[in-house]
Amino acid sequence: MLNIYQIFREEFSKIIKEIYQQQKINNRFLHEELELDNFTVEPTKDPSHGDLACNIAMVFCKKFQSNPRDLAQKIITKFNHPEVKKIEIAGAGFINIFLHNNIYYEVLKTINTFESLTYPNIGKNTKVNLEYASPNPTGPIHIGHTRGAIYGDVLAKLLQKVGFDVLKEYYINDAGVQINTLLKSAYYRYLQAFGQNSEIPEGLYPGEYLIEIGQKLKNKFSDDLLNQDPQQYLPKIRDFVINEMLELIKNDLASLGIVHDSYFSEKKNLHDTHKIDETIELLKHQDLIYIGKLEAPKTEKGVGALPEGYDDQEQTLFRSSKFGDDQDRVVKKADGSPTYFGADLAYINSKFERGAKIFIMPLGFDHAGYVKRLTSATNAITKNQAQLKIILCQMVKFVKNGEPLKMSKRAGNFITAKQVIDEVGSDVLRFIMLTRKNDAPFDFDLDKVIEQSKDNPIFYVQYAHTRCCSIIRNLANECPKIYEKIFDANSKTKKIANFNFVNNLRDESEINILKKLASYPRSIEMAVANFEPHRLAFYLQELSSEFHALWNKGSENTQLKFILKNDETTTLARIYIVLAVRKIISQCLEIFNIKALEEMH
Repeated sequence: MLNIYQIFREEFSKIIKEIYQQQKINNRFLHEELELDNFTVEPTKDPSHGDLACNIAMVFCKKFQSNPRDLAQKIITKFNHPEVKKIEIAGAGFINIFLHNNIYYEVLKTINTFESLTYPNIGKNTKVNLEYASPNPTGPIHIGHTRGAIYGDVLAKLLQKVGFDVLKEYYINDAGVQINTLLKSAYYRYLQAFGQNSEIPEGLYPGEYLIEIGQKLKNKFSDDLLNQDPQQYLPKIRDFVINEMLELIKNDLASLGIVHDSYFSEKKNLHDTHKIDETIELLKHQDLIYIGKLEAPKTEKGVGALPEGYDDQEQTLFRSSKFGDDQDRVVKKADGSPTYFGADLAYINSKFERGAKIFIMPLGFDHAGYVKRLTSATNAITKNQAQLKIILCQMVKFVKNGEPLKMSKRAGNFITAKQVIDEVGSDVLRFIMLTRKNDAPFDFDLDKVIEQSKDNPIFYVQYAHTRCCSIIRNLANECPKIYEKIFDANSKTKKIANFNFVNNLRDESEINILKKLASYPRSIEMAVANFEPHRLAFYLQELSSEFHALWNKGSENTQLKFILKNDETTTLARIYIVLAVRKIISQCLEIFNIKALEEMH
């Protein structure tokens, strides 16, 4: 679709280049490059300031050794675009643009000309490794995992839309001590399957989800494992129990609409293949690995909390501080065993070797301390050829009947994602989770999100779509001749390149919708540039609000109804608004992996 922001950005770029060339002719700035990535063209916050605002004069004033308002004046003197009604300088040097409505009519045409919307090829097939929703394989997906899981899944779809080659990866943390805890817990359930009164010891996982796995162990091994000590049964049941847990997790994620492309085992892909040693050796050749001791952190009372892997012996360290980290990091303990960070290094190396140039990891806020060390590791291993983006997600508090949702006895000590999905549905959960910025705390009220009211974001958006569908059905019933001018036999819209909207779409509410439709490409670009898919949830709510406002006007003023039986041209024009709103809501919801509803009950 037509991207008016890109059109005017290119126009400003062309003009600033012309001014720059003139400066070069005058022997000024001859050897300096002109970077054109830093200025913006965006909607004005106040409609009285016009339609678009550009900060180009403020960005380049130092480069041109000029007052920003003087530079802005030079720019607007050269500005000559047929769709510009007025252009003026505001404040410290902003350039405000007032547009003719014709450009918005063109946007409406381009949306309706093709069956599917076109998206900019921002990614250019750049490989992205997006590792998300990777809890330890020791239990079902619980509600604490859902925010990062949904964020990662929607971001993956968004990046794919704009040309990135995204690998959705689940990292199986199957090499830590928590796995032995899981196996021992499952073994007790195995004993219970034989009728033994084996109480789960403290420190193991008490969740009843392991009862079924205990029964499956009985079916697979019969009584062969009875009376064995851990050294005997642990290696025998390891792969079976982990695979069963992964199937449980995969099913939970599938109920959220999440399916990964790759399942990366820490044990099999890093430890068993000696990838950790290989990566440490790689860094050693760059003089980034050394043997030494970490200095214990100091507090007012002396030695405080010790970092992971700290002891008073020499260990293998990575020069993480060389890349901006607070301190160097232990990659191998004194006994030669790798730390978790040692495995992180190898995993980063694996991503890079598999061709990824962007690594994205949604993590909980309790992992904020990992940002610097993982960024340092990425810069060192890839020699700054890859980018790491860690997204920190705040916890979500689920509320029902005004009270925090109670823990599940069946789950052991947490609330499963499946419980919440059964309560509100997957679509509701996916959308509502993206109606806040990731770093903002979030109270998820289970009662409010299933209400059919304007205070429920997903209902408000779906209601706008169903209203669009209702208008089209009414058009087919009430005005079949007009309907046939828009749709062919397959109910697909015809092209409208020569249709004239000028005399038919004039009301402020109509123009506001057109402006909001025109801002969709920019919303996509900003969501991608900032890795913030919640911007699309905000956009859908704003578009729906504009549409509902026009609907309500038609209820009060019959001349503003979408269907006017005695005014074919106005009806056609407004139906094309309806079709455009319906298309953008539907195709944007597709990025959320949510099906747009045609009717609501």
